[in-house]
Amino acid sequence: MCFESLRNSYFSTVDFQFRTQDFEQDVDEEAPAMKSKITVKKKLKKNEDVEEHALSLPYLSEEIIFQVLTRVPATYLHDKFRYMCKPWHNLISSTGFIAQNTQQNKSELLVLVPCTMKKVKLNYQVKVLEMDDKTLDFNLTNALLPRTREIRSSCNGLILVNDPNHSRSLCVMNMLTKSSLTLPACPSYCRHEKCAAALGFDQSAEEYKVVHMYADHLGFEIFTLGGSDNAWKKIRGPFKFSHERPYIIGHFKWSDPVSINGQVFHWNVDSNNYIVSMDISDEIPRKTVLPIHHGRNMHRFKFLEMGGKLALLYYVSNIQIDVWILEDFLGQNWMKTHRIMAEEVKCTIKSCLPDFSKLFAVAALRNGEVLIFRHRKNEYTSVYSCLYDIRRREMKMTKNMIIKKGRKFIHHRSSLIQWKNEEVTAKRLASLTSP
Repeated sequence: MCFESLRNSYFSTVDFQFRTQDFEQDVDEEAPAMKSKITVKKKLKKNEDVEEHALSLPYLSEEIIFQVLTRVPATYLHDKFRYMCKPWHNLISSTGFIAQNTQQNKSELLVLVPCTMKKVKLNYQVKVLEMDDKTLDFNLTNALLPRTREIRSSCNGLILVNDPNHSRSLCVMNMLTKSSLTLPACPSYCRHEKCAAALGFDQSAEEYKVVHMYADHLGFEIFTLGGSDNAWKKIRGPFKFSHERPYIIGHFKWSDPVSINGQVFHWNVDSNNYIVSMDISDEIPRKTVLPIHHGRNMHRFKFLEMGGKLALLYYVSNIQIDVWILEDFLGQNWMKTHRIMAEEVKCTIKSCLPDFSKLFAVAALRNGEVLIFRHRKNEYTSVYSCLYDIRRREMKMTKNMIIKKGRKFIHHRSSLIQWKNEEVTAKRLASLTSP
């Protein structure tokens, strides 16, 4: 990376604001000629001052610049930094840089808010929730994709979403670069309204896969992005015989699984004893036995992704919640890591500690250190949301975000991955996100 490119990039960044202001003044054709001359002189003087300051910058090697830029959020790289100079544009567009930057980007939480009108298919308004690094608070902003169909899952900066133009198709896209790929209709001809779907990454084969389940008797349907045959394949469902199902057909529908790093999926199947899991690398559905069963009410269970592992929140009573973590997926080894007791919780508003039976966990943040709860006045009405710091045992109630029924929360990290449809292959997609 040449010093001249870095100097010019620095020059463009520092000088951007006043050059924009001067340009707005210069384009005024009705301004007096004397005013234009003064403006030009000021601009030249400022340019000289900035150039002299830029010349004092030390030389930075390409490796240092690479390491620095990979730590810049993908949004700034895509919107500003790649336009600084041609060397930076080539660097930021390289597959090695994109893969490294994807791993460095901070994970955020997508909040899907249902918004629809009569006789119009259900759409969602997408917001981004970011936790404050120092305080027990969050910031809620609009996402780059303000309104879309339902987002099903996220993996390495890519999202799986119901195709807005084809009711029977799913679409894989990048919200930042707007690259998209529409999948062919699945063999079950599902309309993707009452089904389960998720996007994952098979590290052993270096392939992105979409797993879809409409009804267990039809089996799982799996599609490999960029595969040579461009077709879905079917594998057997989790139950060999109908009497093995823990639910009554017609009273249960498959929902999107809890995704653990896009590699392992877990489905709640209304069983008091187990859940159905699948490692995307071997594509084998298996039963994961729960640490608590013996006829317990499964509605007192809640499954979340916490710190890259599956967590089970068990509502013991209205004053106690136990947190179990699946430490070893293949060995099915659970460990109880936390016990939340009402009497030990430090609440920001005294005498207002809510009834735990009315708290519905929706997501975990800060690598599993903070839990977000929806306080339910009843089944359909929410009063406020709660943030709970597990380490500090502190709970904060907030009305900044009233979490109503139907809202969905998905962990996501931005990525610079982009492609053209004719370039989509399994290996190319994998190379853009594999460090």
